[in-house]
Amino acid sequence: MEAFWSDVKFGVRMLLRSPGFAFVAILTLSLGIGANTALFSLVNGILLAPLRFPQADRLVALYQHKPEFKYSSISYPNFLDWQRDNQTFQSLAAFRPDDFSLTGLGEPQRINGVMVSANFFPTLGVNPVIGRDFDPQQDVLGGKPEVMISAGMWKSKFGAMPDIVGKSLTLNGTDYTIVGVVPASFHLFMQNFRTSDIYVPVGQWNDVIFHQRDVGMGMNAVARLKPGVSLEQARADMERVTQHLAAAYPDANSKTSATVVPLKDKIVGDVRPYLLVLLAAVFFVLLIACVNVANLQLARAMQRAREFAIRAALGAGRLRVIRQLLTESVLLSLCGGGLGLFLASWGTQGALGFLP
Repeated sequence: MEAFWSDVKFGVRMLLRSPGFAFVAILTLSLGIGANTALFSLVNGILLAPLRFPQADRLVALYQHKPEFKYSSISYPNFLDWQRDNQTFQSLAAFRPDDFSLTGLGEPQRINGVMVSANFFPTLGVNPVIGRDFDPQQDVLGGKPEVMISAGMWKSKFGAMPDIVGKSLTLNGTDYTIVGVVPASFHLFMQNFRTSDIYVPVGQWNDVIFHQRDVGMGMNAVARLKPGVSLEQARADMERVTQHLAAAYPDANSKTSATVVPLKDKIVGDVRPYLLVLLAAVFFVLLIACVNVANLQLARAMQRAREFAIRAALGAGRLRVIRQLLTESVLLSLCGGGLGLFLASWGTQGALGFLP
């Protein structure tokens, strides 16, 4: 152990005697390591790691497929028929964003909201922090107004009061009963959805146009496949369902089918090829950095030939010299890696700003 610390101290002194070499080598390594770590963090989080939902591989996104649009909004009557007639989904839930006017809690304000079917959160496997999910029997026209609020709103507007369930919230002039609190960890990044302050039952919306079969009004759906059901089976099943609806309602559905895609593919979208190309590019940058540092080490070793000859004459064996050189290389690597991790942390946050 004493010999090890002796090598470390000597290595530090040798690097300090060549500050230019040490600076260039550490900077080169840190840039290569930092860029690779940052990009791999993004690729791992976006492409490789599963979504943060239970059994996320069984989650799919659904859209209405029309001749001009592959990812079109779903009409509410069609959704109800999809929900009733399919044989491959354990559950099928709908959602659409909207804005609400909040009054009764200080100054009136406009807040983001999402209309969801009663089984939306159970479909994703998201459990409320406090309270319960929506009552399916109330998710209809004339149902009792219910609302689930975000954990952020629970804390900011109600001080995280433990007896929040049963309190009233006035939205668009209507009193809604708070039935549950959505956890702060819930996030769903996909078309027509936004993480919001409030969630209300979509079936209670009394807009006449919304209940027409040929109008979508920005509503999409997510579903959870039954255990053992493949994506191809689900697509074939939805093709059967939409064909029956086309025959029953030719005016609205004659050229309409369903698009079923894995939820993760829809969330990742078109960013996949760009991330993979960037990852390949920075991998080659790391290779170039390693080659450059190796060349610097080789040039420096040639300059130290006289030093090695003197050490050999004084009795230092070949393994002893090699161990000392390895110690110096490890010190360079540790410094470059430490600075690289700092740059990776900064670079990852910066990249997330461009790839939200």
